[in-house]
Amino acid sequence: LINKHNKRRTIMGERGPMPGHAYGAAAITKALAGVDFPKSKNEIVKQHGDKQIEFKKGEPCKLKDIIKDIPEQTFNSPADLEHAIHEKMAA
Repeated sequence: LINKHNKRRTIMGERGPMPGHAYGAAAITKALAGVDFPKSKNEIVKQHGDKQIEFKKGEPCKLKDIIKDIPEQTFNSPADLEHAIHEKMAA
């Protein structure tokens, strides 16, 4: 593949995650694939909090560790949860 922005040849996995890996918001989406929403923060922690994700590349952690500091609320989708996480991190 040719990267149009820097005219370099990019090999799969050389830049970005290797196939099957996800970081950041994509890691959350992957961990919650197939989960029915809406869900409260408490439900997510109880049912899926022990799932291992790699929110930051090279730093595996549990989903509950990423969402522990966001306020208790109900999320209508994984995207809603991701938004709350990013808002908390930006604060």
